[in-house]
Amino acid sequence: MKTFLVAGVMTLMASQAFAQTPDSIAQSSGSSATVEAGLATPTGHDVSAGVASYTYREPGDQAISIHGAKFVFDYTGTLSLNKGRHWFAQADVRGTVGNTAYDGWCYSFVITPDSASPNGYALDVGTASPCNETGDEDWYVEGRALAGKDLIGQQWGWSPYTGLGLRHLSNGTSGVPGYRTDDYLYLPLGLTARTNVGSHAAPALSLNVEYDLLLHGWQHTRDSDLGGGFVPATPTAPAFTVDGFTDISFSQSGGWALRASAKIPMTRHWSVEPYYVGWHVSASPVNSETATFTVNNVTAPEQLGAYEPVNVTSEFGVRLGVHF
Repeated sequence: MKTFLVAGVMTLMASQAFAQTPDSIAQSSGSSATVEAGLATPTGHDVSAGVASYTYREPGDQAISIHGAKFVFDYTGTLSLNKGRHWFAQADVRGTVGNTAYDGWCYSFVITPDSASPNGYALDVGTASPCNETGDEDWYVEGRALAGKDLIGQQWGWSPYTGLGLRHLSNGTSGVPGYRTDDYLYLPLGLTARTNVGSHAAPALSLNVEYDLLLHGWQHTRDSDLGGGFVPATPTAPAFTVDGFTDISFSQSGGWALRASAKIPMTRHWSVEPYYVGWHVSASPVNSETATFTVNNVTAPEQLGAYEPVNVTSEFGVRLGVHF
């Protein structure tokens, strides 16, 4: 009787365990799939727009600043390259647009006697004086092609990525839109971390940090658009006119950027994202442009050397985004 009772209890326990196993496995598998989906890089489209504070600075004894509020936009398209191995690819377009103010220095032109010049004088840059202006058109746009891999844990997903980026910046001045342009080719090295800690529902909170290495920069200044002007006589020099300038270009090979952001989900499709972008670009080699000037009705050319100084850019902003 005792043997029969023990055998019966064991049979009952086994049958109950057998009956519960499929549900348990399904529930565990479903939970794992939900967590994995929430922590992986979401495929589809992300569109966002917002506002930012933008400041470009050239530090030093005669520092300048170009600053203002900007409207920002961003589009990211993501597709899966290998769902099983969690490889993904992204195409990203982002940019800002707005008017800025310039606070810095302006330089006058002076002439000094020079027997080697056709008009007997050499043209040079004179003393700097503080100056400012507002309402300058200023914008940039970036295009990026990225690829990365999701590494999924229990509570965190880690998504390292890299690729190539191209940034085109346009600064206007003195009523000349696009007076100065910069093109940066750079290598992004980034990491996005996602977590569902405190909530198992997608989407997850995501944190991003990225380092960009400047591979090469091209800077072009359209001084030919500035035209010329009249400079009155002084006790030491006659009156003269500056007739015009050629454009000048610079090559830049040293620089980097740092980006950081936090995408905070508000609903299943909507999120808010505070972010920061900072650039640091080294000085360029010296290059020359040609200026023509006229003294006593005789015109002469003059070579003027210039370079693009060390500059830093800081951008703080917030974007409202939608995923679909």
